[in-house]
Amino acid sequence: MNAASIIAERITASGKSLREALEDLTEEEINAQPGPNDNPIGWMTWHMLRFEDRVISHIAGEAQVWSGGGSGWHEKFGLPEAPEDTGVGHSLNRVLAIRPGRADLLGYLGAVREKTLAFLEGLSDTGLDREVEDIFPGRPRLPAGILLGRFFADTTIHCGQVFYVRGHLKGWGKYGR
Repeated sequence: MNAASIIAERITASGKSLREALEDLTEEEINAQPGPNDNPIGWMTWHMLRFEDRVISHIAGEAQVWSGGGSGWHEKFGLPEAPEDTGVGHSLNRVLAIRPGRADLLGYLGAVREKTLAFLEGLSDTGLDREVEDIFPGRPRLPAGILLGRFFADTTIHCGQVFYVRGHLKGWGKYGR
């Protein structure tokens, strides 16, 4: 087993849990701000998927799912194409202006994860060592595996946040068994 297959297994599991966490939330709950300075589930999920889409597409040297191939995901979310916008650095006002619906979040999740898993399936250990430009301008080149690790850590952190807020809004439900 290599690092790419471990990441693929974990993001497949997190994707399943994320779908379950979103499935019984109302649009209002998805976009509810749990506290005065907190990010809603919808924005956190959107941000997590945008970051994954950007990182995987960058390493693969391919267009993002967000705007590539006429996918129109940015239009479904009512946002500009802006391939560099993953939500990093958004002000709270900007965060609250993004109000995604469950169907769009789940659809984008499916499209992004399909691309990510296809990429990881073909990634070798030497591919992890290949130097790439960082996605943030002005930073030094780095091994693709480091950038991939950033995406994986980001996904883990934000899935935990989504599950926590979901529990806050709906109680533990099926997650407390």
